[in-house]
Amino acid sequence: MISGGVEQTPHNPPETAMSSRVMPLAALLLLPAALFAQDSTLTVSATPFRRGQWAAQFQMGSGFTSVGFLKFRSPTRAFVLDLRLTGSHEEQTRTDTSGTQFVGLNSSALTQLRLGFRRIHAMETRVVSHYTLGLLAGFDHSASTGPGFTSQSNAWSAGIFGDLGATYLVTPKFGLGVLATVALAYTNRVSTTQQTTKRSVRNWAIDGEAVNAALVATLFF
Repeated sequence: MISGGVEQTPHNPPETAMSSRVMPLAALLLLPAALFAQDSTLTVSATPFRRGQWAAQFQMGSGFTSVGFLKFRSPTRAFVLDLRLTGSHEEQTRTDTSGTQFVGLNSSALTQLRLGFRRIHAMETRVVSHYTLGLLAGFDHSASTGPGFTSQSNAWSAGIFGDLGATYLVTPKFGLGVLATVALAYTNRVSTTQQTTKRSVRNWAIDGEAVNAALVATLFF
């Protein structure tokens, strides 16, 4: 990971605030086409897809959900557009003899758009494997409040991703599968905290997402 930051403090002396995390990225290099080697008797026509076909893809992983679309350029190639969403909201209260009092809240939201090119290979009559390589861009917002303080953080990111998966075609129009994804992105973040004084911190990082598995449902049109 490579990271750096600049802090702006209108009322306090400059400080440096930075945090980083290291995650394994070796999996990003482990997407060779050899994993998709298929029996020599299979041909391109063995895939059930056609040029011009559309599909909708719904993912559910650890802490995120996404919805995407596929546009087939041939029986074995497709463009992928995917919108990933994740978020949380928590409010804290305290109840005593005087009643219920507000203690604080924490909320966060992440939106990420991914655009990629997918290769598809027939494995069996109803099973296809696939891999995708592409670009990503996202925006992240978080905020916290409590007695005497507030803080918020806004960040944007851009990078690359790769995924590897397989789909079982329950019917010609519906498939269930699994998908494993890795990503590498540059993130620029601005954090602001206000207690007795206001403090702003800007930092950047080049960070990675380790292998993230998801369940996938696909509707073919």
